[in-house]
Amino acid sequence: MPEINELSDREREILYLVATGASNKQIAHELYISTNTVKVHLRNVFSKIGVNSRTEAAMYAVSVGMVEPVSAPGKEGVSILSGADGGDGDSAGLLIGLDALDLTVQRRKRMGLVFAFIILLTIGLVGFFALRPNGDTTLTSVGPPSPTDSPRWQNRSPLPTPRSGLAVVSYENRIYAVGGESDQGITGQLDRYDPIINLWTTLSPKPVPVRDTGAAVIGGLVYVPGGRTSSGGLTNVLEVYDPLTDKWEQCQPLPVALSAFATASFEGNLYLFGGWDGSEYLNSVYEYDPAQDKWNEKKAMPTARGYAGAAVAGGKVYVMAGFDGQKALAVNEIYLPERDDNGLSDPWSIGQALPQGRYGIGIASIADIIHVVGGQDQGTEALPALEYSPQSDEWQMFERPAVGKWSYLGMVALETHLYALGGMVNEAPSNLNMSYQAIYTISIPLVR
Repeated sequence: MPEINELSDREREILYLVATGASNKQIAHELYISTNTVKVHLRNVFSKIGVNSRTEAAMYAVSVGMVEPVSAPGKEGVSILSGADGGDGDSAGLLIGLDALDLTVQRRKRMGLVFAFIILLTIGLVGFFALRPNGDTTLTSVGPPSPTDSPRWQNRSPLPTPRSGLAVVSYENRIYAVGGESDQGITGQLDRYDPIINLWTTLSPKPVPVRDTGAAVIGGLVYVPGGRTSSGGLTNVLEVYDPLTDKWEQCQPLPVALSAFATASFEGNLYLFGGWDGSEYLNSVYEYDPAQDKWNEKKAMPTARGYAGAAVAGGKVYVMAGFDGQKALAVNEIYLPERDDNGLSDPWSIGQALPQGRYGIGIASIADIIHVVGGQDQGTEALPALEYSPQSDEWQMFERPAVGKWSYLGMVALETHLYALGGMVNEAPSNLNMSYQAIYTISIPLVR
C-alpha cells in the first residue's frame, strides 16, 4: 500500500475532506482555494495513493487510520455516500458520525464568538483610549509592515549555475530550475531549491539540454516540452521528471518542434501557447493530456508571438506580452479552456493591455493576482514590475527588484512569496534568486 507520508500536508487535508464526503466546492471553501486547484490536488492524490475514484480514496483514508468508519442509522459496516452532487462524482466519501460533525460545528461557533468578542473588545479599547480626556488623541495603526519598513525583495541563495531561458516550477514547497543557457552553452542542469533551509541541491540532469522551454507539475511529475537545443535547432521531445525517484522518461512528443512558447497547467492538462518553429512565430495552442499521453491542437490565439508569459487566475489562462518578430507586444489575451472543449463559443477574449510592450518576462499568479517582472523592450532601462487584477482588469506597479535590466528569467509562486531566478541581467547570464513577499499573514490567537 502506498505510504501516507508521500502526500503533502495540503494533499492530506484534501484527502481527509474527501473521506468526509465533502464536494470540490466545499473543499475549496474550507481551504480558501479555487475548485480548479482542488481538482489538481485530487489528481496528485489519486496518482500517489494508486486509486481511480473518490470512493477508493475515502476507503484508503480509513485503511490508514485518517478517519474512523461508522455505520449509518440502521446499517452495519461502512456507509458509502455517492451521487450527492447529481451523480457527477464530485462528492463521494465515507459517512462520518453526526455527533462528530455536530461537535465540529459547535466548536466553530464557539471560535467565531470568541473572535467576535476579541474584535469588539479591541474596538472598545481603541475608542476608550482615543476619547479619554488626557489630550492624547493620536492613534497608531498596527498592521503589516510597509515596503519602506523592510524591502519586500530579498536576495536568497543564488543558483548553482548562472543561466537564462530556464524553466522553473514549484512542487512540495520546493522550487525546481530546469535547463537554460550559461556561458558554457545550453544545459540540462536540474537544481532543487528548499526555501526553508535556503539551500540548492543538484539532481539528475535533463537528458536533452534545452533553453526557451517551459515546465509544469501535473500529478506529481514535472513535464518539460520542446525547447532550443545546443545545436541551435529545435526539439519536439517531451521529457518528464519524477521528483520521488530522481529519474527522467520520455512521453508523446509535440506535434511540431517548438521553443519560446508560453506554458500553463490547467485542471491536470498542459498548455503551450505560440512560440517559434524555426521560421516564424506562431499563434498555435497545444494541449497535452497526461492521462492519455496525447497532444491536441486547440483554437489558436488572436496574436502570433513568442517569448510571452502565461498564468492561471480565476479559472482562466492569461497569455501576456511577447514578441512578434518585429516588436515587443503589450497584448493580454484570455483563454477559457472549457469553452474550447464544448465548442459553443469563442474561448478567447481580450483583457487590458500592459502599459508597455515587453517579452522574455517572469510571470506568476498568487492569490489570483498576476505579477510580471522584467522583460525586454526596445529601450535600455529596466522595466517596472507590474501586477494585474483580473477582477478589475487593471494594472498597477509594485516594488521592482533592485537589479538592472532583467529578462528571460524564471518566476514562480510558493506560499506567500514570489521567486524570480536566473535570466539575463545587463546582457549576462545571472544566478540571481530573489524572493518577494506578496502576501502578509497575521496570526490571531484563539481562546478555547
